[in-house]
Amino acid sequence: MSKRIALKDLIMVDGVDLSTFARSWSAPSEHAREDVSGFNSTGADEFLAGRTTQDATVEFYGSYGSGEVHQTLYPIHRDKDVVWLQIRPDQTAEVSASNPELRGNVQLLTYGPGANRGDVEAFSATFTPADAAGLSYVIV
Repeated sequence: MSKRIALKDLIMVDGVDLSTFARSWSAPSEHAREDVSGFNSTGADEFLAGRTTQDATVEFYGSYGSGEVHQTLYPIHRDKDVVWLQIRPDQTAEVSASNPELRGNVQLLTYGPGANRGDVEAFSATFTPADAAGLSYVIV
């Protein structure tokens, strides 16, 4: 498997391509560790995977024009909308085993752009799964 430099990632929120306004993304998925240890001769602990917590965080540049970050994200947050999120490594290639797409229905529960004088304006938006399907990688 080849290594990659993130240059052509796709960030699509509610059908709006915000890729050129994004500079980083992460999508952790974590299963709770449930202790199911019983009495045993070795005294070893035993765990099972419990509830799953997922989200996708994208760091966006501040942009306020038509079809840009603020005009896309703020109404989603304000109206508590459930929208479709898509993220994949290469926006120029179709979804495949080597270009998997993370997708799912999400909500934007916190919205908070901000800026520092003289700095590039950027802020993070964390998208939370809005249904039991969660976020999943699709390869077809």
